[in-house]
Amino acid sequence: MLDTDVLSRAVPPRALDVVTPLGQVRFAVRVAGWDVPARPELTWGLGSGARLSRWRHRAVRLDVLAGPSVPRLPDGFPPVTRETTIFRVLARESLDEFVVQAELTGVPGDAEGGPSTGERLDAFTVENADAVVSVGGPDVETLRHCSRAGQHVPPYWSGQLADDAVELTGTTITWQLPAVERGDYAELWVSVAWSEPSEQPGTWFAVDIDPARVRRELAQ
Repeated sequence: MLDTDVLSRAVPPRALDVVTPLGQVRFAVRVAGWDVPARPELTWGLGSGARLSRWRHRAVRLDVLAGPSVPRLPDGFPPVTRETTIFRVLARESLDEFVVQAELTGVPGDAEGGPSTGERLDAFTVENADAVVSVGGPDVETLRHCSRAGQHVPPYWSGQLADDAVELTGTTITWQLPAVERGDYAELWVSVAWSEPSEQPGTWFAVDIDPARVRRELAQ
């Protein structure tokens, strides 16, 4: 993801949680039966305000690039704050699973909303009188397209991704991803966006990202 040999701004490791006006998005990752600890071994701070975190295991190296970026929204939408988290596993041995879960916890009792889907996106949105929050990432067809195009995920995933590989339940999204062969890598991205209430909130559009472009912005 990044050449860490040229990075000098080591910072204290911390969990990947994203704090929003309507609760905290918590991530859980499991790779080949290994439940990844919440706190990474190593973290580097980047000039963009993002951070690169790393976990190491006998079978896998997990790098996570996370931080803020400015969404490109159509005219007329209120300002939106966005945080994107990009997970990348590098298989040191063949991995039989790669699971990422994002859950919005601590949602106020007066908040309403639920799952929504688009052409490239699986997401949910909750809102109350104070704020609107959306959490989303790629749907199955997007991951299949990336696989066929040789981008982000292994080429053999296009025939292995199950139709129900992405599950939306309340304020939780879970990606149940296929095996990763030794020496290959796979990426999964999740965005969290929030804004003030509006008749036309832009948070849903903000979490439908171009992962390559956002990764370049965060890696600066």
